[in-house]
Amino acid sequence: MNSHEMTRKEILGKIGRYAGIAVKYFALGLFSLLILLPLFWVLMSSFKTTIEISADPFALPKKLYFENFVNAWERANMGSYFFNSIFLTAASLALLIILAVPCSYTLSRFKFPGAKVISLIFMAGLFININYIVLPLHMMLSDVGKVLGVGSDLTNNYVTVIILYASTSLSFSIYLMSSYFKALSPSFEEAAKIDGCGYFKTFLYICAPLAMPSILTVILFNFLSFWNEYILAQTFLAVEKSTLPVGLLRIMREAKTSNDIGRMYAGLIIVMVPVLAVYACVQGQLTKGITMGGVKG
Repeated sequence: MNSHEMTRKEILGKIGRYAGIAVKYFALGLFSLLILLPLFWVLMSSFKTTIEISADPFALPKKLYFENFVNAWERANMGSYFFNSIFLTAASLALLIILAVPCSYTLSRFKFPGAKVISLIFMAGLFININYIVLPLHMMLSDVGKVLGVGSDLTNNYVTVIILYASTSLSFSIYLMSSYFKALSPSFEEAAKIDGCGYFKTFLYICAPLAMPSILTVILFNFLSFWNEYILAQTFLAVEKSTLPVGLLRIMREAKTSNDIGRMYAGLIIVMVPVLAVYACVQGQLTKGITMGGVKG
């Protein structure tokens, strides 16, 4: 094989590599456009009047019409729905983390009678879809409320929804975090034991911080789930306690009758902005190693 043939093969190899890179970037660019263009269209429409949207949905707004956001926030009661969603999501996430983190640590790092059975029960919860059992849950809680003499307080209660949100997400959260805790080196716990730390301090100050990437992943996934949840909020909460997804559906229904489409798009932006903000804050932590800064060699 002469040098001329080697050069030709090298050139063909480089062309193939560059072509592969070009195809990858083209696919990524196309995928980005499929996501960003609808978002830009919704944002653009939220600053347009209904007449402008009807005349040319794809044209840029002649001027920024902020009245849509005022109408959505005040007249459509999105402000109240917004704070209801924040409270429910934050409280549900707090309860979920308080339960899931120590539970996953215990099941993954300790061996005790019944541990496998408990793990199996939690894993079985992965196959239960909350949407299929909403009606039986509502009927059961209604009957319990009647027996306790509290009427509909159990079925129109933030605490009930918070417990349901956290409990139905517990299986997935434990499954995700258990793999991180299992991968931790015993050296961490051995070093903590030498320093005089008990089980609780070892978990709180050593293992939990090392598993922070997995905890943030659980927070992000469940934040998206709780923030966008509709079925439980619609079933268990009255109108004045509704969340953003329920309120957004009401705006969409009203937009068809009152001919106020701009307010509907403004409501969509109000729902999306917190999700984008939370993701921007935590996405950098999702790729970090769980043993960063830990024992080496």
